[in-house]
Amino acid sequence: MGLETATLMTIAAVSAVAGAGVSAYSMYASGENQKEAADYNAEMSKLKAQDALQRGAIEASAKREKAKRVAGAQAESMAMSGVAIDTGTPLALLTETAGLGELDALRSVNNATREAWGYKAQSSLDEYQGRSAASAGLLNAGGTFLGGASNAYFGYRAGMKAAA
Repeated sequence: MGLETATLMTIAAVSAVAGAGVSAYSMYASGENQKEAADYNAEMSKLKAQDALQRGAIEASAKREKAKRVAGAQAESMAMSGVAIDTGTPLALLTETAGLGELDALRSVNNATREAWGYKAQSSLDEYQGRSAASAGLLNAGGTFLGGASNAYFGYRAGMKAAA
């Protein structure tokens, strides 16, 4: 009868350790999966940041072109009316049109830069969360395994004392 109890206790202890091992691996894998998802999100945020900067540059270029067209139309209109465009108010108007066009273009670049900064900040946060998830998975796995092994040992020991 004692051998049978010892065998059953050993099987129970081994099963408990195996269960703890499976649970520990599950914790580890969960942390790694969360890290992969966070890394993917970080990469997407980096791509969004690049896209925002490119869109800002394209928009700024379009606004500069528009300002040139407006200034050209103003110059043509004044010249056709016989107004000298190289002095006085006409020159001031053309200069102001060019300046406002450049200001509008720079505003587009600034807005795109701010948008990109937000995406870069999100990317950094996602990378941090990924590292944290991987570390937490590893620590949880270790704790789960040690707790399960400890419970198996003490359960085995208590069972053996009771059988004796």
